[in-house]
Amino acid sequence: MGQKISIIKREANTWLKKQLKKNNLVFAKSDIKKSILVFLTQEQILAELNNHFVFIKSNQELASTAFMNNFWSLVLQYLNRAFDNKWYFTGHYAYNFAVSQLSTPLKQITISTQKKSNTIIDLPAGVQIIASYDMNFDKKPLVATTVMDTGFYQVRPEYLVIHSTENEYRTYQNEIISLLKDSEKNDKFFIDFFTENNSPVLLARLIGALRAIEDIGLRIELESLLKLTGAKVAIRNPFRGLTLTQSIERPSYLNRFEISMLKAISVLKTLKKPRRLPKKISAKALDELIVEDTYHSLTIEGYTVTRVLLEFLKNKPMTTNLDEMDLKSQVAAKGFMGTLGYIKKLISSSYTINEKLSKKLFEELWKPSYNAGLIKEGFDIYRKHMVSLKGSHYVPPAHEKIPYLIDEIFEMALEIKNGFDLGIFLHYFYVSVHPHSDGNGRMSRFLMNLAFIKDRYPWITIPSQEKLNYFKALEKSQLSDDISFFAEYIHSRFA
Repeated sequence: MGQKISIIKREANTWLKKQLKKNNLVFAKSDIKKSILVFLTQEQILAELNNHFVFIKSNQELASTAFMNNFWSLVLQYLNRAFDNKWYFTGHYAYNFAVSQLSTPLKQITISTQKKSNTIIDLPAGVQIIASYDMNFDKKPLVATTVMDTGFYQVRPEYLVIHSTENEYRTYQNEIISLLKDSEKNDKFFIDFFTENNSPVLLARLIGALRAIEDIGLRIELESLLKLTGAKVAIRNPFRGLTLTQSIERPSYLNRFEISMLKAISVLKTLKKPRRLPKKISAKALDELIVEDTYHSLTIEGYTVTRVLLEFLKNKPMTTNLDEMDLKSQVAAKGFMGTLGYIKKLISSSYTINEKLSKKLFEELWKPSYNAGLIKEGFDIYRKHMVSLKGSHYVPPAHEKIPYLIDEIFEMALEIKNGFDLGIFLHYFYVSVHPHSDGNGRMSRFLMNLAFIKDRYPWITIPSQEKLNYFKALEKSQLSDDISFFAEYIHSRFA
């Protein structure tokens, strides 16, 4: 009996390693050997998605927690397996994915499928998938896309915009504006569609949207087509009154990012500002904060340090013969304190907060790690890979976009005159872009405090015991595209 269990365990572990190597997380129960299915379920490594499917998780997590922590990977893989890749998002996520934006998981996800059935599928954590049969599925213009290493199909963005209702223009205003301003949008698709289809109401609605965003080229072409139809249709702005005058020669993600930053600035302007200091913080005053700020910032990031160790390291070299974990903590501490040392020198000058300064801060932060051989020469400043944040539903942008988004942040920062507003703006958008493989929280707090102290606001330290509230406020703002939650939290630290 014991030998048989040993064989099953070995087979199960071999199967598990094979699936994880391929990033396969979701399986039909019928596709797994029964003995393996039973064993891994008992070990709490496989959990039910529903009656017919299971997913791989850590045996340390509850099924609902694991599901939400890996939401998109699991949902996308499930949909591909359950519907043989013949499905596409409708409603909220059709627009979100069209502009490469992963928002907070909703309790209901709507899709259309090629399968001749309408069904509601219950998943963990109260999530439901509402699947509807599309009798014209084969005629839909679908394009392949990839998210979280999982490929799937979505409706072509131009087709999505064309068929948007008045309510969808208002509800998904930012997404539709981004799509219409995307320099890569296919104008010919719009023209060909309305040439072949007599849809004057849809055409007039699109013309109204193009007028609102001051698009000239495509609008003129479509207005000519509308005249040819002879239809008497009123042309109105379908948006809620928001009009922009951006260049149309920009990718949609930059247009959407700009909209998000403009919204944030409007919110920040309405915030009550904390009281300024009588004069700017001195290098001596900052020196007195070094141990506490280092302790709390590193503890928030998961390092193990003590105040006694930090007092020792503040003026002395690192100890030797350390195990790997202690070495990482000590070099992180030296890097953080070294960066604060650089800032002490910086604040005596009239510094500008820009990308050049952020790169210098990053260099100071990681200099001890490089000297200790923990990172290699040529260590990239900006990450070259996709990331997901443990315990968060927010997904940072793809690494290819980082240089452009960082440029946008510092360009927009020039428009913000108040140091309190600027500090929150820089922290929020910098950490949301998540440009580095590590150190994003520390970097964003450095930038925030540099903006604060430049305008005579105090340097603030986020206490490590506030980590959960701090992260919750940040995530809530990220998922709702509303900086107010994070701004209110930072403001509370001045009380």
